Amino acid sequence: MSERSLSPARVVPAWVVSGVVSGTIAGAAVLGLLIGIGRRAGTAWRPINAAAYAVLGAQADGVWSYHGSVTPMGGLVVLVMSVVAGLATARIAPPFRTLHVAAAAAGVALFGYLLHLHVVARTPGGLADLLTVGELRALYLTLGIALVAGMRFAFSTRATTLD
Repeated sequence: MSERSLSPARVVPAWVVSGVVSGTIAGAAVLGLLIGIGRRAGTAWRPINAAAYAVLGAQADGVWSYHGSVTPMGGLVVLVMSVVAGLATARIAPPFRTLHVAAAAAGVALFGYLLHLHVVARTPGGLADLLTVGELRALYLTLGIALVAGMRFAFSTRATTLD
């Protein structure tokens, strides 16, 4: 037997797995909300395209329908930011404590909302120009609720090792 076969398995901390699962679920919920907001306005993909403004800049500005290079980037931006929020929530909240998970998710969502409202809204373009304050509140409320739901799901199906 070689030394390589005796090496211990790589261990991924439980909070990383929980954060990624929770963030992915929250990202799906936020994407659904953004598409719903866009559909209500008659342009289903415009909010997703506006999210791509953070990466693509002026190329994503004013894109109203599905565009092969803008819309997938917007979806990726939303998913990555949601996974970051999930990782922050999982790192803050101790496992299997529902009240702590809810408080951590509420704190992360509130921090994101305030950051978006007071910092991001001062820059032109993107979701800050497109969404109203009420829609931003709905977006971050959805994020917080989905993070809690995702954390509950992640804790029930947690895997801590990779092969």
